[in-house]
Amino acid sequence: MTMLEQANAYIAAHKDQVNPRYRPRFHAIQPIGWINDPNGFHFDGEYYHLFYQHYPYAAHWDSMHWGHWRSRDLVHWEDLPVAMAPDCPYDAAGCFSGTALPDGMGGAHILYTGVSRDEQGRDIQQQCLAHFDGKTIVKSALNPVMPFAMLPEGYKRHDFRDPCLLKTADGWRAIMAAGHRDDTRLVCCSSRDLETWTYEGVFMPTVSKMPECPDVIDLDGRTVVWYSCVDYEGPLTVNPRPVVYSVGETKDNTTRFEGTPLSVLDHGTDCYATQSCKGAEGQRIAINWMASWASKFPTEKLGHGWSGMMTLPRVMHLKGDRLVQQPAPALEAARGNAVTAAQTVDADHPAEPEVYARHAEIQLEADVSDAESLTLEIMRTGDEAVRLTWAEGLLTLDRSTLALSSVNGMACRMSMPLEAEDGRISLRVYVDACAVEVFAGGETMTALAFPEGEGYGVAVKAAGQADVRLNVWEIN
Repeated sequence: MTMLEQANAYIAAHKDQVNPRYRPRFHAIQPIGWINDPNGFHFDGEYYHLFYQHYPYAAHWDSMHWGHWRSRDLVHWEDLPVAMAPDCPYDAAGCFSGTALPDGMGGAHILYTGVSRDEQGRDIQQQCLAHFDGKTIVKSALNPVMPFAMLPEGYKRHDFRDPCLLKTADGWRAIMAAGHRDDTRLVCCSSRDLETWTYEGVFMPTVSKMPECPDVIDLDGRTVVWYSCVDYEGPLTVNPRPVVYSVGETKDNTTRFEGTPLSVLDHGTDCYATQSCKGAEGQRIAINWMASWASKFPTEKLGHGWSGMMTLPRVMHLKGDRLVQQPAPALEAARGNAVTAAQTVDADHPAEPEVYARHAEIQLEADVSDAESLTLEIMRTGDEAVRLTWAEGLLTLDRSTLALSSVNGMACRMSMPLEAEDGRISLRVYVDACAVEVFAGGETMTALAFPEGEGYGVAVKAAGQADVRLNVWEIN
């Protein structure tokens, strides 16, 4: 039995043993085991295909396979057999992250990082080529097509990974994360045929201990580059694992990038390894691992049999030098039963609709002209709640009352900018069992939340007085 057959047989035999307590309904989630980065995200003309870093045998990171989903609408995801296993000498220690570009014939070209070990057990990371025909991934007989030896002296062989594949007028480019003895950077390699590659130099310098999962996209006539940070320390955020981006343009025949100072892509603590694709209508759609290496899913210690999930897909645009994100429009078509509340609220008179918002979209419109602060409580049960509080141009998410968050070392608070416009604010919040995603003013904030209670109530209150309208839809 091959490694792929073993993985798929294990999943079939054990997936029904997974505990459903915190399983989301409308987020992409594996049937069992561990997942991290999204990989090979692309649209083939009929389906969106999304691969992912996967270890099916336990709820922790281990030897990386590629799992596989597909979807017509970016909301309802179909589990497909595991697509790639670490079954070759050049990737025997793991098939790490990579990207895919459609080949125009229903399939896609894939570039990914293969990890192997030398006789001393030391990792070596190299870039590998594969082809997806719509059903099966076949690895190239020429792998690794970008061996570590092609890099100049000074690079670290265990930190050369996560290729972003780009099509250019004269062939192909690959942008990889790379560690160097002097610093960290994204590097560029070029090819005319995907098989023979040339090192072109530094694409852009980076911050943090190591960049991961770069993406380079054309958006609204400009180039946007983002990457995920390992152990970031700086003025942008207190989050040690943020995704940061820059807006600018490529230079020197698409081998170098110059852009704006870095900004934070998501203001939460549980958003990492962002990857995007061009959608059915030409729009740019991004999806993220809903966790990070600083997050701890309690589902592993609880014995639930799974850990990790993906965020909702997000449509991206530029507003000046700012990246603006909105939830995928197909989510509106998934709305079910609705509850609406409209009233004036203060500290003694909250809005408390009778609703069970476990798998829900929540929209809040509020006139805060006479309010010092406004708080939306979600996942409300007993003494527990996730609180979203607006005050003085900031929206702060507080999950400190959730016992499982403190046990697992999750940061309890995070904030994003939200200025009132003409005295009004607007929030769009998705709750899906353990997922909280906030969209407001074009910014996003992503957080995991694991309440012990099962009430999932909703309430709105204010310091001062606010006129609010609350809409809650069940998402099917």
